[in-house]
Amino acid sequence: MKKFLAVCGSSLLTILLLAVAVCAQEVKTNYFTPDLPADWMSSKVKPRSGHFAFINIKDNTSVSITIGPATVPIKDMVTKAVNWWKKLGMDNVAEKQVGESCVVEFAKGELRSVQYVTSNSEEVSMVTISGKTLDAGKEFLQKHFKPVDPKLFPASY
Repeated sequence: MKKFLAVCGSSLLTILLLAVAVCAQEVKTNYFTPDLPADWMSSKVKPRSGHFAFINIKDNTSVSITIGPATVPIKDMVTKAVNWWKKLGMDNVAEKQVGESCVVEFAKGELRSVQYVTSNSEEVSMVTISGKTLDAGKEFLQKHFKPVDPKLFPASY
């Protein structure tokens, strides 16, 4: 009986450790490392193209990150982004400066989005959070996102 309980106990411990490992996925890139909590998953991670996407399966919030060379000033990129979002029919398109980042907010029906454009002068990042609410995406980035170069990303979300 003791052997049976010992085997059951060690099996249960192994299952729990595997569950924790699966729940806390880690994705590594040259730009950042996000620790993925249980309700987040990576989708369309394409390191060579500089595009990364993460989805909260609990509340359908998405975080999209695109990184590329800083070939034009951020202000020009933001102007193009604002025009593009308006062309797509987005409502309430507004831009503002927050710290070193330009922030574009827009909506379409119940969908809310915010896009942060930040540069370290060599590269530029565009971080977009979308969903009915932006709270889960902001919390994910604040608590579970570790940038390699903090200057390439917003100081806060």
